[in-house]
Amino acid sequence: MGRRRLGLILSLMLAACAAGGASAQELAPRVPVLRDALEPPKFEDPAVKAPEPDVKVSPNTNMPQVGQPGDFAVIPLVQHAMLSNGQIDPRYVANSQFPDDLGIWERTRNSYGDQGIRVLQDARRFYLSENMLYVGGAVLVAAPIANSHADQGIRDWYQRQAGQGKNRDVDEWAKVGKWFGEHKYTIPIYCAMSLSGHLFPDSPVLATAGDFGDRTLRAMIIGAPMVGVLQYGLGSQRPFANDSRWHPFEGRWGASGHTFIGALPFLTAASMVESRPLKALLIAGSMWTGWSRVHNDDHYFSQVFLGWSIAYLATEAVNHTDFGSSRLRVIPMTFPNGAGMGIQIDY
Repeated sequence: MGRRRLGLILSLMLAACAAGGASAQELAPRVPVLRDALEPPKFEDPAVKAPEPDVKVSPNTNMPQVGQPGDFAVIPLVQHAMLSNGQIDPRYVANSQFPDDLGIWERTRNSYGDQGIRVLQDARRFYLSENMLYVGGAVLVAAPIANSHADQGIRDWYQRQAGQGKNRDVDEWAKVGKWFGEHKYTIPIYCAMSLSGHLFPDSPVLATAGDFGDRTLRAMIIGAPMVGVLQYGLGSQRPFANDSRWHPFEGRWGASGHTFIGALPFLTAASMVESRPLKALLIAGSMWTGWSRVHNDDHYFSQVFLGWSIAYLATEAVNHTDFGSSRLRVIPMTFPNGAGMGIQIDY
């Protein structure tokens, strides 16, 4: 009897546990499987199609335009770029009305700024190089001529043979030669040529004229102080005083200023041409103004020689800045029995 009761109790307990497990499964929520979440939805009906994305194309770049996202607060940078490919920045439209080329004022300012730097290089070449030795050599060559009867003898001989009043045509040529040494006329002309070259750099003729004006003015700027030092430092007199000797700081004609100014354009032009015959002709023309001063009895030969020498050395300093060292040089030379000029050729 006891065993029957024990078996009945165990049977009832097992049945209660089974009933409780079935009800727990029914009450618990169903957890989706990860595989089910990753699988795309299936459309069993073939008549139903998946919705196509709404993508527009930019009329300017033919690139797709992405619409504004709906639920995102942060817009990616790529989205910004795609949204802007069909737009035009109004600042670009405003700036496109102005060309990038420099104006006349900017172009002229930059050009003369470059010329100012070149003048400093010219001055360094003229005053801080072996050129000062050449200036000293020219003074040594002129010294025995001026401080002896040589200067007066050359003047007297020329005036007797072909001086002023002997030939009218020669006198007219001397007047023209003197005009090249008048700084009050020539400097404005060189300035106008220089300015025209900077204002119209696309014109070959005006650009060449501008280069000529710039180089002539630069040589004048660096050579004029030395001419002034020699004029007043040597203290020589004009021929009508019948005294060519040097009296430091007692006169102001130690070097011919007209010869210096008149030689510069010819020497500058000679440095710009390639033809050797034309170059030689221009170098000879650089002595035109100096000859006119001797012809008109306004300067002694030694004074003309010093003025031309400074013009030549100033032009060479400008040439060195623009082209580098020159292969041909005219240098003063001294000999046991006198002095003269020599030609130095670098090869």
